[in-house]
Amino acid sequence: MKVLVALPITHPKVNSVDHVLHGIEAVSGTVGSIMRVASFLANAGLDVYLSLSSEGQSSKFLCIQHEKAKLEQFDWLIVHQSHWNSLELTFGNHVLSKTFLWLHNQTSWKFIHDFINSGGYRVIAPSGYQANIYRAINGWQEKIKFIYNPYCAVFVPKKAQVQHQLLFVGAITPSKGFVELMQIWSYIVQKQVNLQLAIAGGINIHKGADIKLGAMGIAESDFETKQIQPWLKTLPEKYQPQFLGALPPQELHKTICESWAVIVNPSWSSPETFCCSAVEAQACDRTVFGIAAGGLKETVYQGQLKTLTNGKSPEALGDLILHGLSHMEAVAENGKLAGEFARSKFNQQSISDAWIQSLSGKPIDSSILSTWDTPKDLAFDFLRWTGTGMAIKSAYGKLLNRP
Repeated sequence: MKVLVALPITHPKVNSVDHVLHGIEAVSGTVGSIMRVASFLANAGLDVYLSLSSEGQSSKFLCIQHEKAKLEQFDWLIVHQSHWNSLELTFGNHVLSKTFLWLHNQTSWKFIHDFINSGGYRVIAPSGYQANIYRAINGWQEKIKFIYNPYCAVFVPKKAQVQHQLLFVGAITPSKGFVELMQIWSYIVQKQVNLQLAIAGGINIHKGADIKLGAMGIAESDFETKQIQPWLKTLPEKYQPQFLGALPPQELHKTICESWAVIVNPSWSSPETFCCSAVEAQACDRTVFGIAAGGLKETVYQGQLKTLTNGKSPEALGDLILHGLSHMEAVAENGKLAGEFARSKFNQQSISDAWIQSLSGKPIDSSILSTWDTPKDLAFDFLRWTGTGMAIKSAYGKLLNRP
């Protein structure tokens, strides 16, 4: 079986695919997950081609540029959602019938409906949460499935000298929770606790080297100048965060193991569809703090220690972190349980098997729940049953498209 696996239409240049797979080179969670799936399929004996926006090389599979792909030779295409614009597939609509559209970000009902209605084979979401958003669309249970994103295998428990450090892992952008992180940290600082903040992330792995950075080199110029720098001036010297940049997985692994706990995207307006960073931190036996929204409710272990807040204020999540500081043993024990949870639920072999079964036309276990979790699920099912979903969507799209 010959399969084309396509990265986004545009993405920052990858120096070495093999280095990404071995955790030596830093890339975004999206790019890393796509490359790991390509690697899984190659390991299973499939003839895999990785399609990139620029030249690349790998010892595991052939790499080609998007525009050079000879599509008639492939049995299946697995493509990032950016290759579909609601009208055309960048590789041509004649291959829609053998195309898996792999979602990574929130998108509209119309986007998914148009892909299915135009003859697209299947939509793959990274979580049940995201797949469930589209349950009002006809063909939902057959055409929309979810398979969890795979995390890098370097993230395993490791003995380390744990510091009083809270580690944020994520993009330093206003849309991925960094504004909320600043507010949360300012609140914690007021309590004069023994804790430092480290920040692992960089905009360059998301938007490339051509982006205009601010003087500190940590974020886009406007965001850095107007929001980050003024915030830093309000913090006492002892509570200044340490900006680590975008760390390769091997370095991030070491940093996570040396940190007391991890915090991930706390934005209620832009919740995670999955959250590879949360899974990777837990795979190292670390507790993850965040918000009870989006894919975090699926990816973060929820035991006796509450680490995901339902409150939408900075103080709500800040108080959970402060509570954890007063119960260090509980946080450590929660981290161990979170590790078992992550290594079991996001097992690399089960993710690989799900993709292979999908390509072979076999049903996969990770199908969307048919039961109702919220009143919204009931409403969306009613729209699908009555065939009115897309008609209402056209008139009231912005209202109904909220996750």
